[in-house]
Amino acid sequence: MKQENQEIFLLQADRILTEVFNQFSENFFEKIEIKQFENQFPQEQSEMQLQASAFFTIIARDQLLSELDEKKSVFISNAFTENGLIYFLVIHYNPSKDKLVQKYQTYFNYLKDTLFTFLIDEWKKDNFYFYNSSINDILIHNSINDFMTEISKKCCGYEEIALYENINLSMLNILTDLSYLTYEKINTEGLIHFTNSPLNADFQFRFDNPEDFGFFNQSNLKLLRKLLELTSIRKDIGIITDTNLIYGIGKIKPECLYYSATFEDDHKWTISKNDIELISIKDNSIQLENSRITPSEFNNYVSEIFPEISEENYSNMYNIIKTLIKQQKGTILVVMKDAQKYIDRYRDLAILIDPVKLDEKNVEKLSSIDGAIIMDENCICYGFGVVLDGIDTGSGNRARGSRYNSSERFYNYCKSENNSDLFVFILSDDGNYNFFPN
Repeated sequence: MKQENQEIFLLQADRILTEVFNQFSENFFEKIEIKQFENQFPQEQSEMQLQASAFFTIIARDQLLSELDEKKSVFISNAFTENGLIYFLVIHYNPSKDKLVQKYQTYFNYLKDTLFTFLIDEWKKDNFYFYNSSINDILIHNSINDFMTEISKKCCGYEEIALYENINLSMLNILTDLSYLTYEKINTEGLIHFTNSPLNADFQFRFDNPEDFGFFNQSNLKLLRKLLELTSIRKDIGIITDTNLIYGIGKIKPECLYYSATFEDDHKWTISKNDIELISIKDNSIQLENSRITPSEFNNYVSEIFPEISEENYSNMYNIIKTLIKQQKGTILVVMKDAQKYIDRYRDLAILIDPVKLDEKNVEKLSSIDGAIIMDENCICYGFGVVLDGIDTGSGNRARGSRYNSSERFYNYCKSENNSDLFVFILSDDGNYNFFPN
């Protein structure tokens, strides 16, 4: 490709990559560049020359990594050759997004492969006017579809017995459609476990003949939606399937590899691998930054602080947190065992109310008022609009706002009084959230 055409190619690629990565996080993408090296074996013919050329490609990649400094925040394509040259495409992203990339590394691997495959194909076709307004959505969809298909490969026995027909190529469509179904006017909530063998599960209910019962496909969406009513996110009880057959309802045994799809009541579903979140989809859009708190993470977190908490109060507390995150308005929620004692002590810094049990409906109204909401581990609220006070330990963060720093001071104050039966949830106006203790 001629130099002037390379410049046009980069402008087109820059536009696409900006739109793609902005769907995940603002200011993620920085630039794309082309790196080239001379190919010392441009006319490889013999097997020995082919091996030598491949070896030189590895050397060129190592040289590129040395130039870029491996600590830099970059994605690097596979090598491709043209006119006696070895080329690499390099995507630079904002170093502040390293934690995001690390957390969702599995998905980003599929995304960058999809992007680089598309760009290199356009390069080889000598097509340097390839931008269109819908290509970014197509590329993201393809990357998610590849990601979900790979999960089916790992669970359906494809890698062991090499049966292509076992692969479920409709995973993305099935889960998306399922997230929109209602059952008796109730939105979809529940859990599905994907595993490569029913022997990996402890069943509560096991279907007598899975092949007669039904397959994990779009013709069985209504059945799958009914079965989700038998599952429990907190108890980790889900539909057991290998992405083809539906085996029953149960839990995955410890130490077994599995994937899970968790459905929430706002058309959102999340894929996890052994409890590690991999990707979240809401209303057909991918969500990485400010993603949900997984039920298992929240369960572990809350159980350490309030080991005696009931199933009902845990579930209600989780729904309250979800509601606050969804409204994306800055607020503070303090959950502490001696909430009533605290609120009486600082009545001049709060709006006191008769004790009322909070839920996902009434908490929205209270969060519209500046200040913190105070409730106990039973979700009984004693006041709102609370001005948090505490001890400045010198560990404040100037880059964070008043909510974060006042919450940290309050938490430090409670710890100084040997009160560890509490946590503080802080939601920023931009949708980011934190907990004390972390």
